[in-house]
Amino acid sequence: MPFHDITELPEEFCEPKTALEQELSVGDRIQITELLHRVYLCEDSRDYDALKKILVDDYINEHPLFGRHESASSFIEWFKKTPAGFDGIRHNCLNSITRGVSQDVAESVSYILVLQLFPAKSRNESPNEELDSLLPRTIGHGVVCDRWIRQKGSWYLQHRVYQQMSINGDFLPDKVMREKASQTSYIFKTEE
Repeated sequence: MPFHDITELPEEFCEPKTALEQELSVGDRIQITELLHRVYLCEDSRDYDALKKILVDDYINEHPLFGRHESASSFIEWFKKTPAGFDGIRHNCLNSITRGVSQDVAESVSYILVLQLFPAKSRNESPNEELDSLLPRTIGHGVVCDRWIRQKGSWYLQHRVYQQMSINGDFLPDKVMREKASQTSYIFKTEE
């Protein structure tokens, strides 16, 4: 796996001035943060209807292991058919920060921590002492970049990119796949 001594983030994302009220209101930040966490809770609880209400119709999801989806309906249909990637697993959002890009566009960056809590039939796992002794376990960690747009006074997720992921080798033995997941695939460019 390649070295990642430094986490790569979009340019000037950690700049304190992006936290100022004139950049993005506190209310907007709270709504976006709430929605960011709700996406993971929707995925873990399989609340497809609530998830669809958070995404724009032309939502784009890019994941180094799961591919690219270019609509909310495509992503949700894929999600319904891919239980092995989600069963017995919880997704946690950490260190999320958000900045305004324009009046109706914002971006957020966060870490994702993925934990396996339970065995899953969809991965041909069965409860046994060997697996139970490993659980809970960290499956992976990565950086998530999101682009949000405001429509009719509410924020919606428009584009999500997973990158710089470190995946547990016991969970994903394929070294090539783990190396692919660890790459920095996309960083948002500030609009001029």
